[in-house]
Amino acid sequence: MERRKILLGSGAALATIVAGCSSSETGDDDPSNDSEDSLTDHDDDDDYDDDHDADDDDDRDDDHDDIPGYSGDVSFDSDKLSVESVERKDDTLDIVVYTDTTDSYELRKEFEKLGDELEKSIDDPEAFIAEINTLELIIEYDGSRVLSVYVDVQWVIDYMHGDLTEEELGDKVYETKD
Repeated sequence: MERRKILLGSGAALATIVAGCSSSETGDDDPSNDSEDSLTDHDDDDDYDDDHDADDDDDRDDDHDDIPGYSGDVSFDSDKLSVESVERKDDTLDIVVYTDTTDSYELRKEFEKLGDELEKSIDDPEAFIAEINTLELIIEYDGSRVLSVYVDVQWVIDYMHGDLTEEELGDKVYETKD
């Protein structure tokens, strides 16, 4: 959401600069064609909503609000992986993750940390598992998908209850790779 706001602000600033440059390049230094109405009457469009774009961005980023037991704070405490987006599709939670490595050994090690990261984002395991069956992690490197894995939510619950170790969970996840 923060990136969208920055991009929106940057786009508005760029449009303002371009508009300012193009209007000053007309060569018309005579302000006589600027009437008082054109300078002050800018409320012709009463239906315009200044907050419209910001509200739309907030709605799209709050998709996790409709998932019981999920806080939406999934992230990786890692230099190699960063979560780009989380989106619900029926009983699957798609998590797009960017990486700075294509080394399968490094990625496998990162999957071992997955249990802790998911445990932090699941507030109510019973409510969560009632709605979501699978987590799909789509790993992207330099704009291209390099790996896709899925996580059975029961594995995460087993990890949370101590029935699976980090290494066992990492192995199960890595074995599902496409």
